[in-house]
Amino acid sequence: MILADLEARFAQLSGEPARDRDQRFGLLACGEALAAAKNGNYGVGAVLVNPAGEVIEKGQNSVFFPHFRSDLHAEMVVMNSFEERHPTAEHMRGYTLIASLEPCPMCMARLLVAGVQVVKYLAHDELAGMVRQRDQLPTAWKRLWQRQEFALADVSENLRRFALDVFLLNLDACRQKILAR
Repeated sequence: MILADLEARFAQLSGEPARDRDQRFGLLACGEALAAAKNGNYGVGAVLVNPAGEVIEKGQNSVFFPHFRSDLHAEMVVMNSFEERHPTAEHMRGYTLIASLEPCPMCMARLLVAGVQVVKYLAHDELAGMVRQRDQLPTAWKRLWQRQEFALADVSENLRRFALDVFLLNLDACRQKILAR
């Protein structure tokens, strides 16, 4: 798989009618993931949707570009931006975060503490995904989990596959960058 192939697939997916409930938001998250991959980062994107159904934040993985920042996963970028722009927000009830990939342990902890009511993701992360490992969480984290919902997004299988493919595009190159540090 090469970047040009993914760009062509994304253009085709963007032109399809949205039959699935989360398709529109999933496309936005995948657009962010594709932009991240183009920059040499892990191909992961995320969007935050407010209770009125409006996208209020978008973010992409920025671990390597424009400079190394180990914490700038897509979900972290979105939450950083939201918290900076809305310092008086008292809760995250009614908000939904949609990510192109299942949250890793670091992002899972952030989303639990932030209290984002619903977290949806398009593709499973077999290497580092935390949602399916929730039974391994410490008791305090499990208690936080009870107030939130984590689930697969309702998107087409084609978009779900795209989300995984864009993540896998730079995976080996990004691993090598980490190992070289």
